[in-house]
Amino acid sequence: MFAVLLAAAGRTVALPLLVDGVWDEGDRPSRAEHSVRTHVWRLRRALARHTAEPLLVTVGGGYALRVPAHAVDTWTFERALARAEEIRASGGTAGQARDVLAGALELWTGEPLAGLHGPHARALRARYAQLRLSLLEARLELDAELGDRPCLVAEAGALVMEHPASRRLRAVQMLALYRSGRQAEALGVYEDTRRHLGAEPGHLPPAERAPGAELSALHQRILRSDPTLRLPGAERRPQAPGGAFPTPVAGFTGRDEQLRELTGMLTRPDTPAVVVSAVNGMAGVGKTTLAVHAAHALGDDAFPDGRLYVDLRGADAAPLDPHAVLATLLRGLGTADEDIPEDAGERTALYRSLLADRRMLLLLDNAASCEQLRPLIPGAACCTVLITSRAWLTGLAGARHLRLDVMPPAEALDLLRRTVGHRAADAEPEAAAALVAACGYLPLALRIVASRLAAEPGRSLAGMVRRLADERGRLDELRTGDAAVDAAFELSYATLTTEQARAFRLLSAPDVPDLALPSAAALLGMGTEEAEELLESLVELSLLDSHRLDRYHFHDLVRAFARAANAREDAPATTSRAVAGLLDFCLATARNADAVAHAAEPDERTLIDAAPASPGLAFATAQEATDWMREETALQRALIARACADEGLPLAQAADLVDRLNTVLSGITHLTAVSELARQVAEVASGRGDRPSEALARYVRGNALWHANSFPEAETELHRSLALCDRDADLRLCAAAHLTLCAHARVRGRFDDAVVHGEASVRLFRTLGAATAEGTALGELAFNYARQGRLSEARAAAERGAELLGGRESVSTAIGLYYLARVLRLCGDRDEALRRAGAGLVLFRTLNVSSFEAASGNLIAELHAEKEGHALAAQTAETFLPLARKVSAMLEGGLLRTLGRSLVHLGQQARADACLRAALELFEGLRAEQDAEQVRGLLATAPFIPR
Repeated sequence: MFAVLLAAAGRTVALPLLVDGVWDEGDRPSRAEHSVRTHVWRLRRALARHTAEPLLVTVGGGYALRVPAHAVDTWTFERALARAEEIRASGGTAGQARDVLAGALELWTGEPLAGLHGPHARALRARYAQLRLSLLEARLELDAELGDRPCLVAEAGALVMEHPASRRLRAVQMLALYRSGRQAEALGVYEDTRRHLGAEPGHLPPAERAPGAELSALHQRILRSDPTLRLPGAERRPQAPGGAFPTPVAGFTGRDEQLRELTGMLTRPDTPAVVVSAVNGMAGVGKTTLAVHAAHALGDDAFPDGRLYVDLRGADAAPLDPHAVLATLLRGLGTADEDIPEDAGERTALYRSLLADRRMLLLLDNAASCEQLRPLIPGAACCTVLITSRAWLTGLAGARHLRLDVMPPAEALDLLRRTVGHRAADAEPEAAAALVAACGYLPLALRIVASRLAAEPGRSLAGMVRRLADERGRLDELRTGDAAVDAAFELSYATLTTEQARAFRLLSAPDVPDLALPSAAALLGMGTEEAEELLESLVELSLLDSHRLDRYHFHDLVRAFARAANAREDAPATTSRAVAGLLDFCLATARNADAVAHAAEPDERTLIDAAPASPGLAFATAQEATDWMREETALQRALIARACADEGLPLAQAADLVDRLNTVLSGITHLTAVSELARQVAEVASGRGDRPSEALARYVRGNALWHANSFPEAETELHRSLALCDRDADLRLCAAAHLTLCAHARVRGRFDDAVVHGEASVRLFRTLGAATAEGTALGELAFNYARQGRLSEARAAAERGAELLGGRESVSTAIGLYYLARVLRLCGDRDEALRRAGAGLVLFRTLNVSSFEAASGNLIAELHAEKEGHALAAQTAETFLPLARKVSAMLEGGLLRTLGRSLVHLGQQARADACLRAALELFEGLRAEQDAEQVRGLLATAPFIPR
């Protein structure tokens, strides 16, 4: 009764309604109204203990609970929809309105008025349930509008199963599927909606048994791939790929004439073609600074569809490949990785089609050549391209050129005054004028000199002028050509101590964007504290940058200067020894990371004799270990590539490092890179006659290719690795190769072959006393025993494998749980399989092991389907499909198969057909014939709508 009164939120409830709220007609007492009065009396006494004011009062023939309406959750729940509409009507954002709805929905913790069976209670429950549905519909529509919920497809799908007649939820599901690149499924939802509503009772009006005008209109827009259906954030105002569009340099001064000319070139209305403007000039003259300032000066109104920025790294030894740049730009335009074509022509065509109707500014900074630029020029006349380059780009058809020269004396002097401070410059006006002249009025040289002056407060401007005067040859360089930048850097370099200069040169050796402090210390052969002091002194002199804590990087031109100095002053063997120290440190740390990630001893995970001298970094958790491997992937790849080119570096350590990259991290892109590195190591090792390194590299390549679903090539490499192994010395490598061949045979449906390889792997790991590796092998072998029908042996092997792999939170523990769950499923113990798979999934997700996370999701979805939990199976499959698309086509196919099969049982035949056909296409492409045949069987027997 108290609940019924609270639900009224201060309003009077008539006595008969209270009776109807508490009791059903068949179970109410003979004197129901008398019972209500008795309960009211008792309730008043209980409430009186807490407040002097009467809360429960008699009003006419009923009762009212005098509490503020806002203190009752039902009041907030009922007001939420109107409040959200008020926010939007008053100019509030969609996010603010959604927050109100989400807050109200959080109040729903279970069935309202649970336990009360009267007709009034039932009516209230029905009212609140309908209100909750309206709130959910409105919130999901705002989710779709904002486009910031990756799980929207899965959530909308689950709610459609709960409320199949909701056209609004169906519309959100269709839109979310379409934006995820799943057009066929989106259209399938419409067909399923039409069928479901058409099957409603015939007494309903025809309008209620049809999809409705709004859903039909959405169906037509999806059919014609209406571009306005794309997310507003993806369609309008793209962000600069890899980060924000550069901000203007603080203290920008001068260049007024060039700025007017450049902005005029960018906004000329008299051209029917794309506007291309190129700013060129010597290194350090301020091309990028001017270009960025011009872009911001024009404002957002000039380019309402956004701005894109890419540094083409034309000053590097290897400028960016335009094919790779197109991928970066397409991502900036909102294209998902899986939708980016591999073919160069198709990639260019997609890029130009996305820009066809957009007014955008594209800033291509630091270009190397016309050849690099041509594929990046849009075809749309409404786009504007701004290019900076050290070279004249005369071969770029239709481009307008602005040659940026050194600054006029007055502007250069103003720049110096802004950088060293007005007081210092005004105190020595003649010296200031002489200094800008000695710097050749070059902005970069001026800023470097100002940095040195700031770092040495006791030095006067006149003293700096005298120092420049002593280097007549360098002054000549300052005034001419690209070498002028080298001369400017040389002036700072000459002030370095011997230790600083050595560090400056050696830090340029690794071909990576930046270096972490521990890696830099290993390269320099010193402790981290000593290295930090040294690196920070270079940062203060503007010869090194540090935009993140304990990470350091060169400006492109400074790195080029440092490398030239390194080639000039250091013997190749000296540089090789330094890089070898870095390689040794990285391998030691990668071994530690691998061991912690898999909860095993480092020696147990080692497949080649290449022991590092460095202890490396230690990790407390598997999460720390995988984070380090991911952060330092670029460095490890660069070191492996360098070891292939430099005979002064140990190739065995490079091969070992490739293996660690392969065992700790996952993902299709990563695996592709690993397989290519392994190929390089194998070829170099073969040329050098290094059989152990070649054997390991071929194993790593085969393993990576297998996980990337390149099965035939993987099998070839694995057999080549076995053939190269010394059967007495390379037992671990032989065991590892057999284990991958076991998994390969299993995927191909050759279970007898799989058992042969699996048993060989278990036997070898057991001989070596490698318990963790043996546990992994037992888990794989167990699955194949089960597929042979040897269920008792399978379960025993899987349980022993999980036991060997259990213990600490690690990748190996998670793998053991996953393998055991697979076998338990085949043994018919689905509940225990679900429990084990769920526990493994939590670990995989924590450790960011995406491939096994997707595999666990696939297994859990299949288990739900086999338990007839088709709604839960479909929701699980939806949840893990986006991840599977990134890591494995096999897993994507498996999830689509499970989703399609579950949708058949849920009556969503059209969408199920789309899923199953997509799965079949994937399996056929992978030549996974058993899986393909299973899907064909499902398509042949499912009650699909005729096409």
